[in-house]
Amino acid sequence: MGKPLAFKEQESLTSSFSEVGAGLSGVLSPTIYRCPNCRKVYKVVLGPGSAFLGEGERTCLRCKTEFRDRSEEWPLIDALDRFFFLCPGVVCGWMLLGIVVGVVFYEAGWTLGENVPLLLPVAIIFVAPLIAWFVFRGFQVARSTRRFNLNRKVKTA
Repeated sequence: MGKPLAFKEQESLTSSFSEVGAGLSGVLSPTIYRCPNCRKVYKVVLGPGSAFLGEGERTCLRCKTEFRDRSEEWPLIDALDRFFFLCPGVVCGWMLLGIVVGVVFYEAGWTLGENVPLLLPVAIIFVAPLIAWFVFRGFQVARSTRRFNLNRKVKTA
């Protein structure tokens, strides 16, 4: 018989915001993953995302139960989950905020000195974390693809 699947709970922090909360429910709703045996929390994700890279098996640190943790390797994930893995809501919001601030500063023509536009430091502030994020995610995707290819070769051999 297969291993049990981890519990996935969607919490909502927006009930007290009434109508405003309905618009923010996707952003302010952490997803909690728990061991199916003892209910120990092993992962909390800020948002509704559920695409995780890995072999898909985990052992609970508290009760030592082995279970499936809803992870899959990169080649097995569909296109929409790939997008949300690379660009979760927080990252998309950061990119949108950077674009809006950049357009406002560009249109205002603000400068730091004689010929240094304020847009340059603003661009660095917004782009540097995005570069770090996508490099980090790129390494995760490469590791997952390598794991998938190695496991496939071992199973066929």
